[in-house]
Amino acid sequence: MIDEKGRLFGKVNIVDLLIILIVLAAAAFLGYHFLGPDSTVANTEHVRLTLYCEESADYAVEQLVEGAEAWDSENNVTLGTLTEWRVGDSKSYVTDANGEVIQLARDGYCSATLVVEGEGVVGSHGVTIGGTLYAVGQSMSVYFDDCKLFLRVSGIEVIE
Repeated sequence: MIDEKGRLFGKVNIVDLLIILIVLAAAAFLGYHFLGPDSTVANTEHVRLTLYCEESADYAVEQLVEGAEAWDSENNVTLGTLTEWRVGDSKSYVTDANGEVIQLARDGYCSATLVVEGEGVVGSHGVTIGGTLYAVGQSMSVYFDDCKLFLRVSGIEVIE
């Protein structure tokens, strides 16, 4: 079976065969780990993130375009693409002379609700996109092409 030169059936070196078997086992393990039923690739779903900004300059929001890439600058993660947005009155809060907090709308500013669609793994604490967990209430800076807004996540849903 093994000859004097260490070859199996006189054809294959036993050391080479062991190396090949180890490489195949490693490839099978990594394939199962990254593509198996518990992998993030297997559990990725199409998600819709709703983002809210209480106050941003009108000139910044006017730069938004449908289909713009939404990029979280702090975590270097592409969230998806901007599919829609709505603007409303800005919401500033100040304290009046009586010490009470009141809400004001400022000229030249608006509030914005933005909808971004992308791919992520939904879990019990939010959605993981690009290795970063996002949850409702989380604040972040997001670029939409050359426009940067300071937003909070106000909703996460899976799209069928």
